[in-house]
Amino acid sequence: MIDPNTPATGDALTPLRARVATPQAGAADWLALGQALLQMAAGRNREQQREALAALVQAYQLDPSCDPTLLHTLAQTGFVLRDWPLVESATALLLARDAEDANALVWRAAAVQQGDDFDAAERLLREAVRVVPGNPVALHKLALCIKEQARFAEAEALLRRVLELSPNNAHAMFDLSELEIRSGRYADGWAHYESRIVFGDDLNNAHRALGEISAYWQGESLAGKTLVVYGEQGNGDCLWAVRFLPLLAERARREGGRVIFGHDGPLRHLFERMLPADVTLETGLETRPDFHCGLMSVPLRLGVFDSAGWGRAYLSADPARAEAWRALVAQTVATRGPKVGLVWNGNPQHIRDVRRSVPVDQLEPLLTVPGITYFALSPGRSATVEQWRAHGIQIVDPTQHFAAGFDDVAGLLVNLDLVVTIDSGPAHLAGALGVPTCLMIDHVSAWFWGNQTQRTPWYDSVELFRQPAIGAWAPVLASVRERLVALRHMFG
Repeated sequence: MIDPNTPATGDALTPLRARVATPQAGAADWLALGQALLQMAAGRNREQQREALAALVQAYQLDPSCDPTLLHTLAQTGFVLRDWPLVESATALLLARDAEDANALVWRAAAVQQGDDFDAAERLLREAVRVVPGNPVALHKLALCIKEQARFAEAEALLRRVLELSPNNAHAMFDLSELEIRSGRYADGWAHYESRIVFGDDLNNAHRALGEISAYWQGESLAGKTLVVYGEQGNGDCLWAVRFLPLLAERARREGGRVIFGHDGPLRHLFERMLPADVTLETGLETRPDFHCGLMSVPLRLGVFDSAGWGRAYLSADPARAEAWRALVAQTVATRGPKVGLVWNGNPQHIRDVRRSVPVDQLEPLLTVPGITYFALSPGRSATVEQWRAHGIQIVDPTQHFAAGFDDVAGLLVNLDLVVTIDSGPAHLAGALGVPTCLMIDHVSAWFWGNQTQRTPWYDSVELFRQPAIGAWAPVLASVRERLVALRHMFG
């Protein structure tokens, strides 16, 4: 066995791996390898965590009694890696051993919640809260479970209780901020959204690097100063927030300062076209700034506490690419009917992807509207597209031509009559370009889309189609089908 007080190193893994490779390898050998890998991963290296979990499962299968804490380690690591079947199996054993194991109750609640059984998840979490009253972790998990059921006021009250118990809880503050923003309480919401900076070092290299050479900007005068605003979070967040940079540039210009946008990614050229002439886009730390801040902090610093007037289009496609796509679409589509972009699922690594994506077998109401030619906008879906084509559905997969990434997507979008999409990057891109869009969102969805309205103040061209209940895509698809039928009739 390894000494848990001795830091594991890559060299230490070699003999451990050698031991488990032998026919004589026992539970203790697999346990030692798994523990060493977990220690090395330190919560960040997913591949090492997955290897560790496999080793620990092997140890348990060989000898369930080899370590009294092994089941807890399996459940916790499975929870981190979202291996929900394993979490369910491990927590079932833990709760059979001790029905008041609060950790097992919390982990099991997360697993059953993945199957949209929120009643069961809530019961488990309320039991955990009963077992450990006043425990901020259990209360926080309960708040999130209730939020996913769209009981926002109740969730907010629980989050405020969590913050009373643990005032420096950045994750609880962040979750509270999203509830405030989605209900339009922007002054409080943006301020509380700053809590992400506390754990931002783990998420954003630019934040960490800039923090070593400049001060975090909290709205101070920019007279004679240089401010670097760095892109952060996902593509959708950047597409949404970049609209505020011209207003920031105007302030800096008025005060005699300078703004640099630090961004290096697939959206770069889209952003370059909309930036004022005196805002430079840099892909590295070419300039040593006086201040830095994240792109999502800009509305707070500018005092944007009202969403009115922010829905107009603010991005544009490259004219040459737009013309090239116009010609390609004309060559591809023989009929006169509507041309509709389609996104039905997103990045499977996204934490909400299961909830925000529409199962392929439920899309028939859209695909059977006659006279429409679809364009699949997400790469890597060619097998599904081919299956649809085999059933006579008019759908084009143009993704092989997306050599310039989002710049090509933008060039295609402006040549379509409508985009039908889930909540992912293309939704924000279509809205920012002013392309008519039907946005299909899950019952709760991201904070961008508010709570009840069919429209969003952030994009004038986007219409919302929200699930009336968790997992209920059928009513959404029926409503979008009506829009498609109406659009088809416009073409005669």
